[in-house]
Amino acid sequence: MREIQQQVDHMIIHLGGYWRPLSGLARLLEEVGEVGAALYEGDSAALDEELLDVLVISTCLANQYAIRLDAPKTPDGDVPVHVTYYALVREAGEVARILNAYEGDKKLKATAKPGSLQRHLEGVQQAVFEIARTIGLDIYASIGALVEAKSSRDFGRFDHTPDPITENSVRTYPLRAEGRYWGGIEAKENESFNRYIEREYNLHRFLKIASVEGLDGFVISPPVSGWDLTAAKHELPGVDVQKENFGNGNFLVIRHVN
Repeated sequence: MREIQQQVDHMIIHLGGYWRPLSGLARLLEEVGEVGAALYEGDSAALDEELLDVLVISTCLANQYAIRLDAPKTPDGDVPVHVTYYALVREAGEVARILNAYEGDKKLKATAKPGSLQRHLEGVQQAVFEIARTIGLDIYASIGALVEAKSSRDFGRFDHTPDPITENSVRTYPLRAEGRYWGGIEAKENESFNRYIEREYNLHRFLKIASVEGLDGFVISPPVSGWDLTAAKHELPGVDVQKENFGNGNFLVIRHVN
């Protein structure tokens, strides 16, 4: 699954960037519906394509929250396709419920715990793999060709949308591979920290969901002139703010304090 996540990430960057999460969710639910339509109509070619689309879009959502997906398990025994499809719909609905709380108008539950989004995205993919196995579709053999086709067919089709998983700060942060980090937009030279956080709306998203989603930190590359760490901590009470230096890179790392 790690290889698939990397393939999808490269494709999305090539196409211009990730969709906003709720837009990605709409696409996921659309594709789940199209899987149902293909099953209802008995269209095997369409079913293959739509299953792969569900896999790609659910992987996009996982990448956006820095989730490292586990490979689906091989089920014990055969389950009728329609029953597995019900499981796919159920898991997609749970993903929608969580993302509505993360990104929409629904409030986060006080009992929400880290890991739920990963579990339900993996549930979506488990159902995809089970249906694929039943109909004889080799997901691993097919995904590469799909990514290549989409990279060519959809180039220039979507507008660029900045995303905290694609910012240069997090892509160059040396410890990213050891944790789950988001990155901040590029700071302007001589820009004050309080002005920066006014326009960096993803930091507000991070502070809202970091503890429940299990994100480890928000990484910013300060301007060359730097920021006063005391001022940064004053603007963000209740979180841990640290300067970290690696080689020629300077980073400001914001971590949620439990």
